[in-house]
Parts: sequence; C-alpha cells; structure tokens
Amino acid sequence: MKEEDSGERKFSLPSRSESRSSGEDPARKHLEGIEGVPDNPEIRGSDDSTEARDSESLELTPRDLEIFRFMHEQRYLAYNQIQSAFWPKCAEETKACRARIEKLKTEGYLTKRPSARIRNLALYFATAKSFEELKKRGRDSGIPLYEPTLHFERTIKHDLNVTNLRILFKELGLATWTSERLLRERDHLLSRLPDGVLNLFGKKVAIEFENDLTKSTDRYRKLLSDYKDHKEYFLVFLVIAGNLKDWLVSDLDYDVKQMWMTTYKELMNRKQKAQFENKGAYFELSRIL
Repeated sequence: MKEEDSGERKFSLPSRSESRSSGEDPARKHLEGIEGVPDNPEIRGSDDSTEARDSESLELTPRDLEIFRFMHEQRYLAYNQIQSAFWPKCAEETKACRARIEKLKTEGYLTKRPSARIRNLALYFATAKSFEELKKRGRDSGIPLYEPTLHFERTIKHDLNVTNLRILFKELGLATWTSERLLRERDHLLSRLPDGVLNLFGKKVAIEFENDLTKSTDRYRKLLSDYKDHKEYFLVFLVIAGNLKDWLVSDLDYDVKQMWMTTYKELMNRKQKAQFENKGAYFELSRIL
C-alpha cells in the first residue's frame, strides 16, 4: 500500500552554474546498455531470525508478506531479485534464501515456472494462497491476483529491468513506489502511464525506462511533450538501457526543470553517485536523496 510521507523536505535541482557547458560533464560519458538479465543491487531485508523453516505449520514472517506484496505488484520476480532485495547479507553457501523460497513454494504460497525467453531463468509468482494472506491483512494493494497471459514474456527484459530500478531506489531510501500495474489496474491511469512512480518527499517522480532508443524520433518527441503537459509529475527520470543520444538530450523539446535523463548502466553501477542530465544542466542523484 502507498505510504504517505508525513514530513516535507525541501531540495533544489542544479542551477545554471552547473550547466553542461561549464566543464566536462561525467554524464556525457555514454555508457553501453546491458543485455540479458542484469545484476541486481543489494537491499536490506527484515530480520527473520524466528523463521520456523522446518516446522510442519509454516508461520509467515513480515519478510514473507513483503515478498508476496512486492511480487504481486510487479507481477513476478526472478530468484536473484528476491535474494538481493530481501537477503542482501546472505551468502549463497548458507542457502537461507533458497531454503525459505523453496519452503514457501512447497507450502503453496509461491509458484515457479521457467522463462520461455531467457535461458536458465526461473520466474516466481504469487499464488491464490499468498494473495489471500495479503488480502486479509489489507495489503493486496487493491488489485486482483496476477494471472500470466500467453504472451506475458513479450516485455520480460523491460519488466525485469524496471523491477531492478525499484529495488535500487528502495536501497537508496525511496521505498514508496507505485508500479505500472497499480497505475493501470487500481488508479485507472490511461493517458501517460509511467513504468513506476516514486514518492519523493510528497512529490511525484515518474520513472520511464527504455530498452535502447529503438523507437522513432516522433515517438520520443511525443513522450517528452506528454510529460511537459502533465504537471502532476514534479520530476521525470528517463533511463535508457544503451547510450544517450545528442538528438534526444539536445534537440527535442521538454521542460528542463522536469525531465532528466541517464543510462541504466550509470544508475545501477554508480547508484547515488549517478549523473542525470538534460539540455540545460546536470546533477548527481545524491542531491535529492
């Protein structure tokens, strides 16, 4: 469920003194995209020291419920995403994460199926049983249980990368994320549908992820124009799995106070040190954390 921030924190974005013309801009070092399923950031999970892994009657922990909710909102998760999001300090040789996930699967709370598009990748889904646990606690996020469609993997690389972004922002302290599924199915947003929305101290930040710049220039012109018209979003972070292009950054029309761009590799590798830019200025992500 969406958590509201009770306090208001003020922050500022770059001044013109930090413009791209004032010296070498680190964000101009165009970084190559990541193919396949990328590595995931580490996220601190809750303490499950009381887990009864071997008991006949499985007692669900707060971490179990958070896994169910996260999976429910994002549609599915890969195993390495579950581990990095909820067992970041757990060495693989201890097998604590894998043992718990297998137990949840055996007890019917999770289901696992191999990906038809990515070799050696298994996907985990919430089940009716875990959904009922969420629902009776009021944590089902107001949407029904996800049922995979025949072609749900058509956008799998995009979807996994977006989930990685959600995990990364959670690590950086921005845990209030509204997924594209919630925007579509709960909020019935039809016009401009971001891949996710962050709550940044009470202000909305739209997240747009692109699997490289393969669409026509007119499509990106419309994308930027739509956000310029949607003042409900205080900021828009456009993340590209590939290189930023001068025609995107410099030639198209957009609100330079709202639209900021970076590459997926820059963001995942440098995290809070990542550089965002537009045609007027640049800033380090840590400025607004």
